[in-house]
Amino acid sequence: MVNRFFQAFYSKSPPLAVIGQCILCGDCGQPGLDLCRPCSDELPLLSHCCQRCALPLTDGSQNNCGQCLQSPPPFQHTKATWHYSPPIAQLISSFKYNHRYSYGHTLAKIMGFKLASAYTHNNLPDVIIATPLHWYRQLRRGFNQSEQLTQSLAKHLNIPPLRAVKRCKSTPPQQSLNARQRKQNLQGAFTVCADVTGKRLALVDDVMTTGATASEISRCLLKAGAAEIHIWCLARTPS
Repeated sequence: MVNRFFQAFYSKSPPLAVIGQCILCGDCGQPGLDLCRPCSDELPLLSHCCQRCALPLTDGSQNNCGQCLQSPPPFQHTKATWHYSPPIAQLISSFKYNHRYSYGHTLAKIMGFKLASAYTHNNLPDVIIATPLHWYRQLRRGFNQSEQLTQSLAKHLNIPPLRAVKRCKSTPPQQSLNARQRKQNLQGAFTVCADVTGKRLALVDDVMTTGATASEISRCLLKAGAAEIHIWCLARTPS
């Protein structure tokens, strides 16, 4: 720890004032990032996964999961940075429910670097959209975690954010429902409130589980004239 401290102090990195504290171990973070290198290297990065829905795949020869081959979702691509497993699951939960805003900021910054690398040979989407919360749930929670992620990613990737979707129907939390119930639960829950005609859109959320929310919003956006939908999320569950 002491050696890393003095290396940071005497290096050509940004001033010591921007060296924060690692959100996992409490050691000195990397310049501009509240996460030390050892902890960053141990996060469960999502490597081989379905190109359509980011479901983790065990067969290295596969590019898409069986579900997406049989019944493709309305969105074109999903970019998820991590597996939804410890310690990512705990960091996201603390960010979402305990107002640990620094956790979300740190994860969004890393996600931004990963996205920039993923789109090296392809154009980034035209605009970026946050998955909306119903106004009552947002009032109770105090903020929309997807909106905060969207603002950070928009700044990092230089993509304009757009409030294009509104949640017009309050529904039970998705976590308590199975896949079929999740799909039924979201019918008629969203409405498009901005012009998305011909635009390639990135829809941001914290975690993708079954993809029901992403699919329902994507259908609404495509019906409103959007050209293509990409899903960006911090983490993907294994099923």
